[in-house]
Formats: sequence, structure tokens, C-alpha cells
Amino acid sequence: MAPPSFLRDLFRIQPARGEWTVAIRAALSVLLPLLVLWGADRLDWAMYASFGALSSIFGRTLPLPERLRSQAEAGLTLILAILLGVAVALSPGREWLLIPVAAVFATGIAVVSHRRNWHPPGVLFHVFALGACASTARTAADLVPAALVSAAALALSLALTYLTSLGRHLWRRHIAHVAQTWPRRPADPGTLPGDGPEWPLRHYLVRYGLGVVLAGSVATAIGIGHPYWAIVSVVVPMAAPTASARLLRGTQRVVGTLVGVLITWAVLAFAPPPLALILILAVMQLGAELFIGRNYTVALLFITPLALCMVQLGHPLPVAQLMADRAIETVLGVAVAMAITLITRERRQRGDAE
Repeated sequence: MAPPSFLRDLFRIQPARGEWTVAIRAALSVLLPLLVLWGADRLDWAMYASFGALSSIFGRTLPLPERLRSQAEAGLTLILAILLGVAVALSPGREWLLIPVAAVFATGIAVVSHRRNWHPPGVLFHVFALGACASTARTAADLVPAALVSAAALALSLALTYLTSLGRHLWRRHIAHVAQTWPRRPADPGTLPGDGPEWPLRHYLVRYGLGVVLAGSVATAIGIGHPYWAIVSVVVPMAAPTASARLLRGTQRVVGTLVGVLITWAVLAFAPPPLALILILAVMQLGAELFIGRNYTVALLFITPLALCMVQLGHPLPVAQLMADRAIETVLGVAVAMAITLITRERRQRGDAE
């Protein structure tokens, strides 16, 4: 039986901490490039734009210069993930080739993410971008639009970050001028890149490299569609700093995803047209950013429809198959992550006390 504290953490929603600005910026970063692609009748490139736009969620609590630097770092590595995914998709054996490529890439990005102290931490979005772009057969000609569209989405997200920060600064100056006696809450300086704890290389090799290989191999061997979803799910809990936090994050992943699948099913049952899907994506991105720092279970009620509608927008699939694949592979990936967490007990490292 799970302890009461575990169950409370599973559903407890933390107080709001000014997430609206980040959420609106992230939603616009996704919405605007997708509208452009919709108008140009190139929604087959939607995945490139969506993953490039995800750079907008990084560095949310940092001062502007560090935030832009963090977004640029994450964005450039997301573009690398997209291009690697397209390159893997050129192979007729892309599903099996993806496994070693994702294992090496996830391990490397996990080290960079941890040492540079990216927020959000971990490699979820990078592995998702790599796997999603590798899941459909492509040609070498796809490399150029993949690079250009994702780079344009990154540039837009950086511009929106700068403009919203400038707008907030001007607004605060106006408020300060009107009411100079109002108390000010100190700005949250965030955590500067580079001051994260140093974990041994085996931490990344086991939790990310081995986890990806096991989850990806089992999902691919069984023949479930979208085996990269198992790979994504196995890396999600690994960003948590302790074993108990990993178990909690894995449980949240399963519970939130299963409910999110039902929500997605209800949305896609009406077969919304592409423009409606784009608007749904923007709303889901908004909701995800409003709750991702407050409760991961609740955030997944938005993240799951976001991810599935993103896939459906560029390459529509039968809804029942899509939902079943997502549910089964999430459980599979999290099961592998939990098994690794329970079996491996590395020595405590600075910042990794169990």
C-alpha cells in the first residue's frame, strides 16, 4: 500500500507562481508557426515546427540573458534531435536503428542538461523529437525543411521571450511610476546554468542508455506501434534526483497519461479539421505550462493530448490504434524505469541524497 504522503504528492497541486507569462509565450510559440504551415498547406512539416517551438519552455525562472542562453542551447539540441530523427528515418530498419541512436543521444543530452542545469531537466523533449521524426519513412530531401522550419521556430520562440520580457519590464516601470509605494516582490533569479550537482557517468549510462535500450527493444520486438513512446516514458522519471522522486514521477506519468488518453480520445472522436487541431494544440500547450511545475499528473492531462494531436496533425492515424499504443507503451516504459530505479542503488552523490 502506498504511503499517504506518496498519494498526496501524486495529486497535490502546488500554488501558482506566475506561470501565465511562460504559458502564453509557449502557446504562441507553437500556434504561430503552425498557422503559417497551415496557410502554406505544409502541415507535413508541423512536427519540425512544434519541436523547435518547445525551446520556449526552457529557462523559465532565469534572468533574461541566461534564459535566452538556456533556450538557445536547448533549441539547438532539439534541432539536432530532429535532424538525427530524419536521418534515422532514411533507413528501412529505422525502428531498430533508433534504439542505439536514442540511447547514445539521450545519455549525452542528459549529461549536458544536468551540468548546464536546464529547466525543465532531463531529455524528454529531445527523445520525443528524435523518436517522432524517426518513426515515419523520409527522404534526404526532408533534411533541409527539417532544419529550416525548426530553426525558424526556435528564432520565433527567442524573439517572443525577448519581447514578453521587454513588455513586462515596461509594465513594471509604469506600475512603479503610478504607485511607487506598492511593495515589490523580489524577482526570482532562478538557478544559473552550470551549478547542478555532478553525477558519475554510470548514472547516465544506466538510467538513460540502458533504460532506452531495454524499453525500446521490448516495444519493438513485441511489435507495438510507435515504440519510441516507450523510450520517451523510460527517460521521464530519470530526471528526478532521488529514487523516491523517480517512483513518484513514474506513477504520475502512468496515471496522467491514461486519463489524458481518454481526453484525447474524446477530442479526436469528432475528427477535428487541421485548423481546429492547431488551436487545440495551443490550448493544451498553455495548460501544460500552467501545471507542469505544480503537479505533473495534472499537467499530463494536457501534455498527452498535446503530444497525440501533434502526431495526428502531420500524419493522421486510426484513433483507437493511436490511443492503445500510447497507453501500452507508457506503462511499458515506466515499468522499465521503475525496475532500474529499484535494482540500481548508486552511492549517494552531492545533490542526489536518497
